[in-house]
Amino acid sequence: MDFASGKSLLRKQLKQRRLNMDPAQRIKESAEICTAAESYIERLRTTSGKSAITLFSYLAYRDEPDTLPLLDYCWQQGDTVLVPRIDPRHQGIFHLHRIDSIMDVEPGAYGIPEPADGLPAFPPEQWQEIDLVIVPGLGYDRYGNRIGYGGGYYDRFMHKLTVSSKRRPLLGAFAFETQMMPSIPMEPHDFRIDILFTASGYRHTEQQV
Repeated sequence: MDFASGKSLLRKQLKQRRLNMDPAQRIKESAEICTAAESYIERLRTTSGKSAITLFSYLAYRDEPDTLPLLDYCWQQGDTVLVPRIDPRHQGIFHLHRIDSIMDVEPGAYGIPEPADGLPAFPPEQWQEIDLVIVPGLGYDRYGNRIGYGGGYYDRFMHKLTVSSKRRPLLGAFAFETQMMPSIPMEPHDFRIDILFTASGYRHTEQQV
C-alpha cells in the first residue's frame, strides 16, 4: 500500500472510531479537554505577562471535540477569539474572523459552523498576535504528529503564517482518547502540534528521535 492510500485508510478508521464513541462519553471528554485547555491558558497568561490572549480555534462540527466551553471561558476573560470562515472562491483557503459570542456564528460551507457573514476579517498582518491555535484533526501521536481531514486548510494557513509573521503561535489539539495513536505518518511539509489537550490534562509533545 502506498503512502497516500495508507493515510486515506487511516482517516476512515479514525473517523469510525470517533463516530462510535458513546455520546455521553464524548460530552464528558469534551468538557474535561476544555478544562485542561483553560488551565493551560491560565499558565500562558502568567508566562507571557498578558492579561488577555488571542485564541484561534475551530468551531466543533458533528462528533468533533466541543470547543464552545473553552470559547465561553475566553470571552469571560476578555480574550480575543478568532474562528475560520471558508473562502468559497478559493479552494482550501479560510479567513479568520473575530467573534464575541455564539450569536456571531451561523451554518456555513458544508453546514460547518462559521462566523456570520459580514463580520470583518482579522487581517493577516495581525496574525502575529495569535498566542494559541486549536487545530482540528482525526488523529495524533505523542510526538505531535497529526492527520487531518485531507483538505489542506491548516497546512496552507501555517504556510501563510510562516511567511507573514516572525512569531509562530503555539499549536494545540483537542483529542479524545480514541484519537491517540502510537504513530501518525507524516510528510516533510506537515506541521506538528506543540500541546495535546485530552481528558487527562494537557501535555507538551515529545521530540521525535
